[in-house]
Amino acid sequence: MTRGMLRYVLVYSSIKTQIENLDYKIGDYLPPEPELQKQFDVSRVTVRKAVELLARQGFVHIQQGRGTIVLNFKATQSLQYVTSFSETLLERGFVVDHKLLSIGTENPTAKIAAYMEISKDDLVVKIERIAFANKKPMALMTNYLVANFVPGIEKKAGRIKSLYRFLEDEYVIVIDAAKDFISADIASKKEADQLEILPGASLLTVRRVSYRSAKPIELVFLRIIADRYEYSVYTKERPPR
Repeated sequence: MTRGMLRYVLVYSSIKTQIENLDYKIGDYLPPEPELQKQFDVSRVTVRKAVELLARQGFVHIQQGRGTIVLNFKATQSLQYVTSFSETLLERGFVVDHKLLSIGTENPTAKIAAYMEISKDDLVVKIERIAFANKKPMALMTNYLVANFVPGIEKKAGRIKSLYRFLEDEYVIVIDAAKDFISADIASKKEADQLEILPGASLLTVRRVSYRSAKPIELVFLRIIADRYEYSVYTKERPPR
């Protein structure tokens, strides 16, 4: 990494941290370029590269002649209700799109079969997509569905926005429960390229099994840009001793 590259990454990281800490609030304007140059003791080119990276990742919007405004970059999904990743983004006012990477029917691995409580001889439909929020890559999604429940889905995959809503509308399948396992990881080079982030950036990883009438219907693996999404959980009462 060159010295110039290192400097713009440091400026980018510093401003991003200030946005995440609400030093710059949604709707605020960043200081003008000359002020940022003085603040970080860098060139105009370095500042411009840092701000352009912030814009590409959805933290700010550069308005020619007006300045750079801080955007609402994070969505919060409550685990109190059964809702999907895409539904959460839609409900928070984001414009949601998906890029279909692949779809096909296959036999599950032993691990996938165990998660979905099916046999390795059963068939599953595997769907791989990139989710976009306000035209910015947000997450990598890999969904597995029990093939018997979704006949012909390969021909309809381009119409999927929220998978839950799609299942309700096309197959009268209503998800009524889900179990989530949430952890952290870092982006590989391939994932970073797909999500337009830096290699090694933090990812929020989710494994979810979705149910209908206590029967597993779907398994999804999500790899979400960590600083743009969060989960909230409300709990009460201490467990019995």
